Amino acid sequence: MFGLEKFTEAKKKAEELKAKLAAMDFEGKSYNDKVSIKCSGDKRFHSLEIDDSIFKIRTKEEVQTMVLEAIDRASMLADAHIKQEMSKIMPSIPGMPNLGM
Repeated sequence: MFGLEKFTEAKKKAEELKAKLAAMDFEGKSYNDKVSIKCSGDKRFHSLEIDDSIFKIRTKEEVQTMVLEAIDRASMLADAHIKQEMSKIMPSIPGMPNLGM
């Protein structure tokens, strides 16, 4: 069958990539660098650092916004890396969308 071997190979590479990504860290920071968060390539957030000084000069809502900024940036970095890596392994199969792009 046309493309079955390529598809099988791509699936195997995708599974290997998934394991590799799970071991990678992506760090996102708030715009003022006072909040930092890390997630793995499988989007599991596992580290949150907040500079103690921020609590003295910012409101609770501002700190929450900074945490969300950091989460967004870490997630965007992970997504960009995943997209780049997937585009390397996904075959071009006629009639199928290019999942890596």
